[in-house]
Amino acid sequence: MNATQQRPPAPQDRYPRRLRLEHPTQHGILLNHTRDYRALTNWCRSALPSHGARLAKVARLLVENSHQHSRSGLPSGTVRVVLDQSRHLLPHLFVTDQGPLDASTIDYPHLNPRNPRSGLAIVDKLSVYWDFSWTWDGHRIKHTTLQVVFDLTTNR
Repeated sequence: MNATQQRPPAPQDRYPRRLRLEHPTQHGILLNHTRDYRALTNWCRSALPSHGARLAKVARLLVENSHQHSRSGLPSGTVRVVLDQSRHLLPHLFVTDQGPLDASTIDYPHLNPRNPRSGLAIVDKLSVYWDFSWTWDGHRIKHTTLQVVFDLTTNR
C-alpha cells in the first residue's frame, strides 16, 4: 500500500456500530464524534418500538451533550448507548461518554433551575428517574455515565 492509499476501516473502527452484549435484554450502539444522529434514532426505534420516539429524544439529547461537553466530541471520541430492558416496564438507558473536556475539573451533570428547557430538564420530564456515575483513573474522570429510567405505563 503506498502513502496515498488508505486502508479500509476495520469492522471495529466503523461507526456507528451495534454492540453485542451478554444479556439478551440489553441492546447497545457505539457512536463516534460525528453529529449525525440518524443511526441513533433508528436504533432507538428498533430497540423499543412502542416508545422509540421518547427514547430517541432522550438518547439524542444525552449524546449531543456528550459531544458538546466531553472528550467524546473530539475526533477520536466515542459515546456508548445501552438500553437494558430486564425490567420490562422500567427500561434503563445508559449513555457513557469519555469524561469532561477539561481533565482538571470535576464536571458532572446537573439540573439548572433557571433553564427549564435545558437538555437535562427535558430528560427529567420524560423519565421517572435519572442519575450519573463516573469512573476515576486516579487523576481525572475517565468516563461519565448517565442512567435514565423510563416508565412505560405512562405517556410522559
